[in-house]
Amino acid sequence: MSDIWVVGIPILLVDVVSPVLLAATAFALTGSRPIANSCALILGHTIAYFVMGVLIVYGLAELLAPVVDFVVTGFVSPTRINFVIGFLLGLVLLGLASRVSTSAEMEKQSARSEASQQKEGVLPSLVMGATLCIVGMPFAVPYFGFINEMFRFNVQSKPLGLLVYNLFYALPYFLIPVAYAVTGKAIVDRLSALNQFISTTAAWLVPLLFGVLGLAFIVDAIKYFLTGSGLV
Repeated sequence: MSDIWVVGIPILLVDVVSPVLLAATAFALTGSRPIANSCALILGHTIAYFVMGVLIVYGLAELLAPVVDFVVTGFVSPTRINFVIGFLLGLVLLGLASRVSTSAEMEKQSARSEASQQKEGVLPSLVMGATLCIVGMPFAVPYFGFINEMFRFNVQSKPLGLLVYNLFYALPYFLIPVAYAVTGKAIVDRLSALNQFISTTAAWLVPLLFGVLGLAFIVDAIKYFLTGSGLV
């Protein structure tokens, strides 16, 4: 299983930067029983993330197997249909680039709305963490990438791989209540500033990445149709 972490760690480092979970954790620290509530929220998110990963691996693996085989074959020996699909995918990615920042902002507003309506207590915080995870799953592209890599590396114990991934994912967030216990409420202001920086950066970086990837697909397809070979 050790081979998977060559690509798994970079994926994890991208995935762990979650402005939504960070904002929700900071909010949980402002109520009563801040340490218990914030830990429950992070735990709820982690459990839901792990369960969703297991459901994807064992619930969708058989369904997606033919699609994965087609994609892999297309990378090894691309045909005209692969470049047509690539061109269309490029257009979709360009469309996503123009809309993803709006979607991310809507997600953050939804998280703030749910946080503002949150009832005090460990159990409501646990449920809220799970809810934030489920709502955010369509945006969990790095997580899907890690699951795909587990299949590519033929990881035998995929639940164990998901468990390790989720434990390391949750670790930085569990350090936040620890920091609160040490430094007090000063950590909340720092978290708010950090969350603002992450949100601002993601607002232009993510659309840029989608745009560059979309243009690469389109240029690759156009070059194939003009010259008979793609970019690579």
